[in-house]
Amino acid sequence: MKILFFGSGAFALVIAQEIHKQYTLTGVAITKPKPQGRGQKIVPPKIISWAQDNGISVFTPDDPNSQEFVQTLKKLEPDLYVLVSYGHILGSGILAIPHFGGINVHPSLLPRYRGAAPIQRALMAGETETGVSVIFMDEKIDHGNIVFQQKIAIEPDDTYGILLERLCTVSTDHITGIIGDIEHGRCDSTPQDHTKKSFAPKVKKEETVINWEKGTEVVRNLIRALSPRPAARTTFRDNELKILNVHKGSRAGAPGVVCFDAKNIAVGTGDGSLILDSVKPANKRFMTGHDFMNGYRIKEGEVMS
Repeated sequence: MKILFFGSGAFALVIAQEIHKQYTLTGVAITKPKPQGRGQKIVPPKIISWAQDNGISVFTPDDPNSQEFVQTLKKLEPDLYVLVSYGHILGSGILAIPHFGGINVHPSLLPRYRGAAPIQRALMAGETETGVSVIFMDEKIDHGNIVFQQKIAIEPDDTYGILLERLCTVSTDHITGIIGDIEHGRCDSTPQDHTKKSFAPKVKKEETVINWEKGTEVVRNLIRALSPRPAARTTFRDNELKILNVHKGSRAGAPGVVCFDAKNIAVGTGDGSLILDSVKPANKRFMTGHDFMNGYRIKEGEVMS
């Protein structure tokens, strides 16, 4: 079984590594990295160095559906595609190449949260469960028949980083068994109920800014969804402050106004307050709320906006 892998990022990397333990990866295709940050530097994803260390070819096509890349794949003769967090839709021409087609590993309970940010959007919405779906790919986004699906609970203190780890574990526990079932003709699939679909678009930068006028749970869910990266942001003393972890306070404060709650620093919301557990001031390291409060000599009544 020769497998071509599409995808990059932490979720994709752990699944590629697990597959490579039992099967032959004939190549890894990623979306071409773009310049990032103020310096506009290109930071290659970790999957590139991992693939190169293991003698696996890496492809970065601008358009995976181009005739040039289709011809490249035909020469590789893959039996199966596995796609995880890849930034392009594969068309009929490229999907027709492998004998067994292609599967997509997606961190949501499809058809809910189709798209680029299913974990973040589920947390933002205050969902209490999510899961992993594996589907046969077709030409639409996260649309194909379901091969495998497993639910997990979202715990009250789960952040994006914590939930990602747990979903990685579910995926790696099952991915090679699913591939084996496909290879030996033991794989059944079920159509999605498309009337229950919902979407999870990529999180825009402006969505990471905290609106303290919102309710406590809405603000807290935003912070959970963006922790540890890119992190929810607010402005304090004319500088950006990233907030990584919070818990509900006991005081009712004015929105965005700093107050003290049992020797903790808290910020008022639309219907209560949130105690700051972990923050990152601009150009500084991550620190606890206590260290931030003491090091910056925070005073009650100061404002975050």
